[in-house]
Amino acid sequence: MYGMKYERLEIRLDKEHVKKVAELKAEYGASASEIVRRGIDAMYEEERARRRKKALERLLAIEIDEEMPDPEDLSRQLNDRYDTDLP
Repeated sequence: MYGMKYERLEIRLDKEHVKKVAELKAEYGASASEIVRRGIDAMYEEERARRRKKALERLLAIEIDEEMPDPEDLSRQLNDRYDTDLP
């Protein structure tokens, strides 16, 4: 990724995480930094998806008390309100 400016970040990992990073490096042929970036991206996207799902669940849980008029009534209401002749 030429042209990108990176910041240096020091992280501390226990032996188990070091082993996991080494396995991922070998599997993907990537640097430790790339493995960490991919992990951050995956976690970030997972959190965004979780938030979207939660927002959708809240929207779906909203109960609408007002009934939607049938198309003919709605057309009449719009005609009356805006004084137009919709078919």
